[in-house]
Amino acid sequence: MNKSIGVPAGFRDILFDEALARRRVENALAEVFAAAGYGEILPSSMEFFETYVRTDQSMSDRVYRFLNRNDELLALRADFTLSVARIAATRLIDSPLPYRVWYCGNVFRKADAVRGQYKETAQVGAELLGVNSARSDAEMLNVALRCLSALGVNDVQLHLNHAGILKGIVDTLALAPDALRQVKSEIDRKDARALAERLRQLGVSNDVTKQLDFLSRAIGGEEVMKQAKEIIVTPESSVALNELKKAAEALKDWQGEITFDLTEIDEMEYYTGIMFTFFSPKLKSELGRGGRYDGVLAHFGAPMPAVGFSFSMEELARLI
Repeated sequence: MNKSIGVPAGFRDILFDEALARRRVENALAEVFAAAGYGEILPSSMEFFETYVRTDQSMSDRVYRFLNRNDELLALRADFTLSVARIAATRLIDSPLPYRVWYCGNVFRKADAVRGQYKETAQVGAELLGVNSARSDAEMLNVALRCLSALGVNDVQLHLNHAGILKGIVDTLALAPDALRQVKSEIDRKDARALAERLRQLGVSNDVTKQLDFLSRAIGGEEVMKQAKEIIVTPESSVALNELKKAAEALKDWQGEITFDLTEIDEMEYYTGIMFTFFSPKLKSELGRGGRYDGVLAHFGAPMPAVGFSFSMEELARLI
């Protein structure tokens, strides 16, 4: 095929069977969301670039941006959560809380096409805004699991973490941004040896080193939580551990597999509470992820708590 009439690297056309599978996914999940009281919204595919700068500088580096005829710097939608936050702070601000919304559409992010990463992907997800409680976290998790069940995806592996566990520890160190990124990267890679050397170079105390070393290896079942309770002694982190335990207990009727993965790092850097990731043994990539992000809406002038999740439409379509 003549390259000039193809599509750019990192983009693709969706045809026939896959298009039908995506439609089936969206229709099935629309019924789940409606039954749970979530209303559909269709955020604009275009945002002001400022939307990403004000909340997450790392995300701003991955968006497609350009000037319009009025010399306004715009960006293609790269994240639904930020679009929902903007809508909540503007279009919904006079509506009674809480807001329960769901969405389905494409996001655009700069990615490495050489490594097989797509720059345009489809997401479907939901957000609950205006309430902060263990019950709302449990609601969000249960809605997500009902979505998967509606698609016949019952062999789900759920990984749970809480952003406050790591945050409580590193906040006591006052690390420079570069040093903090390196520490987080080594925990995320589960590289205990590199982490130990990094902490030694930074002059981190033995008690904090012990806690961070544990986090770099803390992935498993109930035994991980038992060990964490003994090793994690930073007050804020201990509170976060208790919140994580409550979230897991709220899923006691769910028969799937729960893994506590305290090594999981928030790449978006906007989660403030529980974080969760969904996997299927049939796929190499994750199905989706979500969590609590209570600080995001303050950037739009309407501070309120929020929790949400999104699934990869590509991955869900492969399973049905």
